[in-house]
Amino acid sequence: MSTAERALTRREPKQKRSQQTVEAVLEAVQLVVKRHGMRAITTNRIAEAAGVSIGSLYQYFPDKRAIFAALHDRHVDEVRQLIEQTMAACRLAPLDEFARELVQGLMNAHAGFAELHDAVSSAVPESALGFKRALHHSFRQMLSYDDQQRYSLDEKERMLFVLPGMVESLVHGAAHQGRAALSRNGAEGEAIRAVALYVNSFQDIAPKH
Repeated sequence: MSTAERALTRREPKQKRSQQTVEAVLEAVQLVVKRHGMRAITTNRIAEAAGVSIGSLYQYFPDKRAIFAALHDRHVDEVRQLIEQTMAACRLAPLDEFARELVQGLMNAHAGFAELHDAVSSAVPESALGFKRALHHSFRQMLSYDDQQRYSLDEKERMLFVLPGMVESLVHGAAHQGRAALSRNGAEGEAIRAVALYVNSFQDIAPKH
């Protein structure tokens, strides 16, 4: 469902009180998950945890899918801000430093979102594609800066083919490490190492003339 389509399925909050109600509903989802698990989520439980009536909830969210879609939109905003902040902080840094900072920041941003990831991804199937596009844009912009001219056009295009998909897969994969033998910290370390090794591999190529 696109952003425009989602806008047609729920009433947008304009007043401060309405915005507080919507925020309370979104915050309540994580609380319900912790108490009852993902499979037990219902709009009634979300309304109860948010401290609002079920009628108030339905004014803004016609169903659970709309709630998950709103959570996705909020998560996208947080990730976009993180990417922009990392780009600004690493404006003059080598590409591998930017990549490490970006992966670590994205891992942390997804850590608190891990339990909801599957449900949100089901509600918004295009979420992973949008994430990869944002990463592609950020890496392309970083590679356009003057201090990154050490890379040839061919090398930049190869990086832009690999890095967005690599980072997206590693970040979302690490979000599920609570179910696996590798700890989240371990997954984060391996993800940073993999991305850094890939970027640094271009430094081993003979200097360009």
